[in-house]
Order: sequence, then structure tokens, then C-alpha cells
Amino acid sequence: MSDPEALGRKLIRARMELVLGHPFFGAMALRLLPRPDSGCVDLWTDGETLGYNPAALAHRDEEAIAAMLAHEILHLACEHHLRRKGRDATLWNKACDLAINGLLVEAGFRLPAGYAFDPAHAGSPAEAIYAVLAGRHEERRGGGGAGESKTEASPADTAPGGGGGDTPFAGRARDPQAAPPGADLSDAKKQRQSAAGDKAAEQQNSQNRTDLPGEVRDHPELAGDDSERKRQELAAKVRQDVNQSLRAASDMGRLPAALARRLGEPARPRLDWATLLRRFILARAISDYSWSPPNRRHIHMDLYLPSPRSMILGDVALAIDTSGSVDERLFRAFCSELSAILEACDTRLLVYFCDAAAGEALVMVRNDPPPALAPKGGGGTDYRPVFAKVEADGLTPACLIYLTDLECDRYPAEPPYPVLWAVPGTARSRPPFGEVLHLPR
Repeated sequence: MSDPEALGRKLIRARMELVLGHPFFGAMALRLLPRPDSGCVDLWTDGETLGYNPAALAHRDEEAIAAMLAHEILHLACEHHLRRKGRDATLWNKACDLAINGLLVEAGFRLPAGYAFDPAHAGSPAEAIYAVLAGRHEERRGGGGAGESKTEASPADTAPGGGGGDTPFAGRARDPQAAPPGADLSDAKKQRQSAAGDKAAEQQNSQNRTDLPGEVRDHPELAGDDSERKRQELAAKVRQDVNQSLRAASDMGRLPAALARRLGEPARPRLDWATLLRRFILARAISDYSWSPPNRRHIHMDLYLPSPRSMILGDVALAIDTSGSVDERLFRAFCSELSAILEACDTRLLVYFCDAAAGEALVMVRNDPPPALAPKGGGGTDYRPVFAKVEADGLTPACLIYLTDLECDRYPAEPPYPVLWAVPGTARSRPPFGEVLHLPR
């Protein structure tokens, strides 16, 4: 085996090659903690750790190691470490490799020896490829039950955020002595729970292991909590990292078109922006009904049902970026459409003008004349102050709409209410949370 210090320098140089030549992969790689592991084929990751076999890497050049690192990064960007859900670890790794290695080649890397590639699977989601591989595996076994979970195609390999398969994670034995959530635990019970958690993590790590190069393993936090809520929390963090890395690569002019298509904004919907805005807002409204008079549509069937009286909607917050990036004509059209939508609802509109700071809310109600909003301000943009102001005002709006150009990377943590980013059609960035509505120029 080569000198550990020399190997360490080789890893550092390979990672720096990614930072300079492939900044998306470099930014993502810097978030992983390297750890030697002689038990793996070459590299593995679980979203937190980058495991590597020193003996295997000693015989690879820096270009190959850089490609292997990029391979691991694509596993994370496509959330493969969060999406296995009880599937066979070896078959899942094969499926994930076939899903991403074509993209790796499109991004300008040369696949290292031993890394699988099949153009027939290029662009397919890992879940769909897994179903094909599992079927072949069953044929070789004579059609007997393999104990695999059912699979379905997921969009996560075409855009971050997807998740395929609906079968809960297998092999999760619940400790019969564990107390229910919220109960007081004695020290003895806490120790038993801790030991059970360590055992589950160890069992999961063993289940994760394969004899394949470029492994992806389940995120360590899924060992003790494989709930969908935990999965979504971890996925949100991954998407934020991916979006920030995409922006960094785009700013440097080194974002490959293949990555932009696969990991960037999904295809734009064909519905016009006004319809999408109306749908987003009215989906949060509650219909108010009255028995006087009853609904006439059903009286002929001797059914006396209440008739709709109005739409009740909680506060709607509107944040307007005043940094000079929003076109005035587009701004007027947006405000006009928003006014027409809110006329149908019993609600308040809270308008916040902001750049690097947020002002006091301008409150408008249903019977007020159409808003004649005149943004004032300029300079830098910071998205955090508006969300902080909403919280400081003690508000939990039905939704928040942010009119901006997304030329900012200062985002807050995801709030407990829906967020819609209304942006120019030319905007290329992706926010770490919320929905995006593209407005025409």
C-alpha cells in the first residue's frame, strides 16, 4: 500500500480538480467527510461521509479519482441515498449506477474501469431500472419470491426532489420495551434505546454494503428513523446543497447543459402564469356555506344542501423585491391579476417591500380599491428579512408570494406555510424550497 500522506495529497488534488474544472461537483464534494475504509471496493457515500479504500485508490490516477468522486456526487444529487426504501442494496446500486453514469459522461468525465454503462437505460429513473434488473434476477432464480418491494418510476433522476417506491424500509425491528414518544424514560430504558439505535445503524451499514465500485449507502439518520417525514427533511437539505452548487457552477460559466437539464428547473408548465397563480392561491382557500337559501341544484332530488357563500382565505403575504430587477409592466400585470383573485376571497393582503431589509406591512382588505403599489428601494437583496418580519409580526399566512428575479442566495430556513416565487421567465436559479411561477417578459 502506498504512503497514506501521498494518497491523501492525491485525494486533495482530485477534489481540487473538481473545484476548478467542475465546480458543481467540487462544491458538493467539499461537504463530505473523507474516511478510510479498507472494506469497500473503492468509494462509497451516504450523504455525510466519503468512504475510500486506500489500497484501491493507490493504483488510480487523479483523473480517475475525480471521476469516481463525481460519480458519488451524482448519487447524492439524485437522492439515491434516501430512496432505496427496502430494495436489495446490490440491485439498487446497479440501478443507480446505470441511471447516472450516462450523465457523468455527458458532463465531460471518462468512466473509470469497472463502472457500468448501458445507453438503453440513459435518462431512466433508478426505480424503473431497478424493476427491470429485479425482473431479470427473478428469471434467473426461476420466478421464486425474491422478497423485493414493489417499485415505480420516479422523476428524481430527471429533477431533484423525486422519490420512488412505496414500500417501507425493511428490517426495522421495533424494541418492545421502547417507550412511546413523549414518555419519560429511566436511565436504563434510555440506555436500551441507545443500544438498539446503535445496533440498527450497524445492521443498516451491513445491509448497505455491496461488492460494487462507487457505492451509495442509506443516509445514517435513516437507521433510527425511516419515516417519510425524516426522508423529506433530508431531501430538502440535499436540494438546498444542489441548488447552491448549481448556482456556483453557473456563475463561473461552467455548468454543463446536461446537468442543467437534469438537476435544474423542471420543464415549464404550459398553463399561463395567471391560471397557475390563481390555482396556487385558491387551493389554500376554504369555501364558506349557508343553508339559507339551500343549494337549488339538488332540491329536485329531495336533497337539501348548503349553497356556497364565499371563499375564506387566511392572510396572503406578498413580498416585492425592490432591487430594481422586476420589470414595471410585468409588476403592474401581476398586481392586477392578484387583485382580481383576492376579490373572490375574504382575506387580507399583507405587502412587504424589501431589498436587503423589509419594511412594515401594507395591509389591504377585500373592499379596498385595487392596489396601486409603488415599490421604493434598491440595492442588494436578502430574502431572509421578509420571513423574519412575518414571524416577528406573529403571522402564519395561508401563503407567501415573493416577486423577485432569484438573483440572491441568502435564503432562510423553509417556513411552515407555502411559498410561491414569482420570477421572470429568464430566471435560471432554483430556490431551496417552495414553488416557482415563471412570468413572461
